Amino acid sequence: MIICPGNGCTNIQRSNWYGQFHQELNDKGIPSICENFPDPNKARRSKWIPFIRSKAEETADPSNIILVGHSSGAQATLRYAEEYSIKAAVLVSATYSDLGDAGERASGYYPQTNSKDGTIIDNPYKFDKMKTNCPIWYQFHSNNDPFIPLEEAEQIRDGLGLTDTYQMLPGRSHFFEYFPELIQVLSSLC
Repeated sequence: MIICPGNGCTNIQRSNWYGQFHQELNDKGIPSICENFPDPNKARRSKWIPFIRSKAEETADPSNIILVGHSSGAQATLRYAEEYSIKAAVLVSATYSDLGDAGERASGYYPQTNSKDGTIIDNPYKFDKMKTNCPIWYQFHSNNDPFIPLEEAEQIRDGLGLTDTYQMLPGRSHFFEYFPELIQVLSSLC
């Protein structure tokens, strides 16, 4: 299992819920990788996808990994699954668009749209490839996320065709704190 953090996390072990989650996985005998990512503030796709791949290739079977992505890490998880086979993916606070933020746009994850009519003109999501390369998807979002509106998460949900494995958990903000639903899902996968 590889924990893919949100951007801005220069010490992943001490950021949000990642360190606690990593420790709980280890306590349960579930091997996991919880390491600092390169380019933590800009979280560029060109840096993160190769980094995730290098970590996957350190395991016995790179196609048997589970990616747990939070915020920008969720975007990296989506785009990684377009290129590589994985066992499962968990998305936490995933967004569909760059929400008009130039820094997010520059990360390289988001579809680029025509400003006049909203049609995608570059970098579309390849949901069919994602579903082919990853048979198991879970998604968590909150109704009061201050950064990512619920409608954004629902676009990801709909693109992946998630029904039973999408959970909207009210009042959880941007999931800065550990949440037990995550370990419950992952315990069932391992």
